[in-house]
Amino acid sequence: MDNFRRKKRLLGMTLPEMLVVFSIIVILALVLFWFLRNQILKGNDAKRKGDIHKIQVAVEEYEKDNDCYPPVELVVCDPGDGLKPYLSKIPCDPTTGDSYIYEVDDPNCASWYRIYANLQNLSGACGPDYAFNYYETSPNAPDPDCTDVENGDGNGAPTQYYGCFSGTCLPINWSSERPGPECDPNYTSSTCCIGEQCYCINQDTGEPQNECQPW
Repeated sequence: MDNFRRKKRLLGMTLPEMLVVFSIIVILALVLFWFLRNQILKGNDAKRKGDIHKIQVAVEEYEKDNDCYPPVELVVCDPGDGLKPYLSKIPCDPTTGDSYIYEVDDPNCASWYRIYANLQNLSGACGPDYAFNYYETSPNAPDPDCTDVENGDGNGAPTQYYGCFSGTCLPINWSSERPGPECDPNYTSSTCCIGEQCYCINQDTGEPQNECQPW
C-alpha cells in the first residue's frame, strides 16, 4: 500500500504544477508557430525575387530581338504566355495570384522597365501609388521614389495603409510589433487600386477578394 501511495504521489501533479507545464507547452507552440510562419514568409519572398528574375531575363531577351522592351499588356500572368518563347509561363505572386507590376517609360517602344512586388518580410513604400516595397529594373532605368525598400530609398511615401474588407477598401493601422501594416495584402491607395486595377472586387464576378488577413 505504501508503495502504491508513493507511486501515486510521483505520478500525480498539483494544479500549479499543471499550469506551469501547460504554460511551457503554449510558449513552445508559439515559438514553433512564429518560426514556421517566418520560414513561410521567407519562402514566399524568395519565390517573388526568383519570379522577377525570370521575368527580367525574358524581357531582356525580348529587347535584344525587338530593340524595345515588351509593352505592359504582354507581361501579365493570366494567361501568362505574353513572353513566349523567352518564358513559357509568366509567374504570378505566390499568395495573391496577381501579376507583378511591370512599368515602362513608353507604351509603344519602351527603353527601360521596372518590376514591382510586395515582400511579406519587408516594410517601406515604392512605385505606383507607393504600393510596393521591392523592385528590379533594367540597367538604364531611373530609380522610383521609395522609402526603406530593397534597391532604393527616397521620400514622399504615404504613411496610411488600406486593406480590403468584404469588398470595401478601408484604412488599417500600423503594427509596431511587426513592424508594418496590421494585415495583408495592403495598399497605400485609398481605393485599393493601382491604375485601373482594383483589388477588393473581382472584376469578372463582382465578388469580394483579397481580404486583408491579420499577419
